[in-house]
Amino acid sequence: MTTGRYEAVRIFMVAGVAAAVLALGAGCADEGGATDAGVSAAATTAAASPSVASGEAACEPIKALQVQYFDKVIAALQKAGQAAQSGDSAGGAAALADARKLATEWAGKLEPVAGQVSDPDLRSAVSQFLGQLKQFGTGQANIAQIQTAAPALTSVLLKVCP
Repeated sequence: MTTGRYEAVRIFMVAGVAAAVLALGAGCADEGGATDAGVSAAATTAAASPSVASGEAACEPIKALQVQYFDKVIAALQKAGQAAQSGDSAGGAAALADARKLATEWAGKLEPVAGQVSDPDLRSAVSQFLGQLKQFGTGQANIAQIQTAAPALTSVLLKVCP
């Protein structure tokens, strides 16, 4: 397999995994409801949980950043996948670079908010997700490595944040 074709296949695979993985993290960004039964069940549990009324000040900024960046990152990854599928490895690489840039930007805005988190579970989940965003943004990690951090963050957000 040539290097260009390998890169195109890799970009396509990364985009496909990203769409599936980050969709799990859209529970708070999706104003229409939860994205799947697991998130829906977590939301139901969170609604009955006394921790929802914890008054975690960082909830709204974290949710706002998720809403602001989620669709942008997904769009860039989908563009990378489409370009790779059509054989445009340069376009795929450029779109992947855009996704990495957006992840870095998201991490930069999430980091100061992370310092304000008082709930230990939310602090841990935000810290993990932030680390994965930073690594993806710098190319030290692929999107599949966010696979555990994004759903964990969403689950904790649903539990801790009203």
